[in-house]
Amino acid sequence: MSPWIAAYALACKRRLALLMTGKFEPYPTPPKGLGLSPSEAHFADCDAAPLKLAWPRAAITEPEAWQERARAKLVELLGYERSAQPPSARHLSDSRLPGGFLRRRAYLELHPHHHIPVDLVWAQASATPMKVMLCIQGTNSGAHLSWGEVRMPADPIKIANGLDFARQAARRGYLAVCIEQSCFGERRERKLNPRSADPCIDAANHALLLGRTLLGERVSDTSAVIDWLEAGGTGLDIDSTVVHAMGNSAGGTTIVFAAAVDQRIAAIMAGSCVGFIRETIARRRDPAGQNTIPGILNWLEFDDVIGLIAPRVVLTVAGTGDHIFPAQGAQAVVEEATKVYEALGAPESLRAAAAEGPHRFYPEVAWPAFEEMLAARAKS
Repeated sequence: MSPWIAAYALACKRRLALLMTGKFEPYPTPPKGLGLSPSEAHFADCDAAPLKLAWPRAAITEPEAWQERARAKLVELLGYERSAQPPSARHLSDSRLPGGFLRRRAYLELHPHHHIPVDLVWAQASATPMKVMLCIQGTNSGAHLSWGEVRMPADPIKIANGLDFARQAARRGYLAVCIEQSCFGERRERKLNPRSADPCIDAANHALLLGRTLLGERVSDTSAVIDWLEAGGTGLDIDSTVVHAMGNSAGGTTIVFAAAVDQRIAAIMAGSCVGFIRETIARRRDPAGQNTIPGILNWLEFDDVIGLIAPRVVLTVAGTGDHIFPAQGAQAVVEEATKVYEALGAPESLRAAAAEGPHRFYPEVAWPAFEEMLAARAKS
C-alpha cells in the first residue's frame, strides 16, 4: 500500500474515532499502576512540595523576621525589579468622561522600549489631597473598562458586572490610577508574527529566558507607577502615602503579589484570584502561564504570600460558583494566612468575602467590607 494511502486511511480512522468517542488512542494500554501522564508525577510532587519558608514551617518565631526573609525569596522568584529613578511621563493629555469624571492620561517610560499606559480618573477637585486607588484589570480587553469605556463587543456586559473600578473609586473620593497590564489592551502583543492564541504565553516564556516572570514584570510595573506618584508626576494634589489597590482575576493576582513585595501599598481588594497554588494552577491546564512562578512551591504557598502583607488590610472577594478561584478556596487560604495576622495583632485586617455567582467582581459586596476594614484598622 502506498504510504500516502495508508496515511489517508489512518487520518480518516482518527477523525471518525474523534467524532464518535471524542478520543483517538493509537498506543497500547499500559500495565496497571504506571504513572505515564506528566501530570501524575507533577501532582504528586506538588502535594509533597517542601514549602521551606512557609509560616510557621520555617521555624522563624518572629513574624517580621519571617516576612523579611520570605519577601526576599519571593522577590528573587518573581524576578521583581525596582528602578533607581521614577519613570518619566510622555504624551500627557486631559479629557472629560461621561458622568462628570475627569481623566488624565500618560505613557510612563521606564526605558525606550518599555512604556506603561496610565490613566488617572477623579470626580472633582478636593479640598484635601486625594488618596490613591490603583485599578488593575484582569484577562480582559484592557484598562479602559475601569472608566467605563466600550471598545470590544463584550465590554458592556463586563462593565455592567462591576469592572468599572475607576468610576467606583472616584465616586468615593479616590484618585483612580488605571494601569494597563502587559499583554492586554494597548499592551497586547503586536510585533510577533505569528503569535500564540493566548495573549500572555509568548511574553511569559520570553520573560523566563531573562530570569523573570510575567507576573514579576507586572508587579515591577506597579511599583514603577507608585514611584511616579511619589515623585509628584501627576500634577494633582494627592496623598501618595495612602495607596490602595483593587483588581480582579489576573489583576487581583498582580495586586496581591505587588502588596507582598511593595510595602507602600496599604490595603487591597483582590477579587477572584485567591486559592492554594497546589489546588488551582497546579491542577489544571494553563495555556497562559501568566501566574507561574518557577520554584515557588519549594518555598511558599498562597497563604504565605498574603501573610507577607500583614498587618495591612487584605479583602478577598469571590463567587461561590467561580470555576477558577471559588469562594471556599479563598476562605481556606485566608484561614491559614490569619495565623500571621494574629501573630502581628491584626486579625481584623484580613477577610474573605463571598458572593453567590460566577467568576466576576462583586462591588456591592467588596466596597462595604473594605471600608469597614479600613475603619477598623484606623482605630487599632
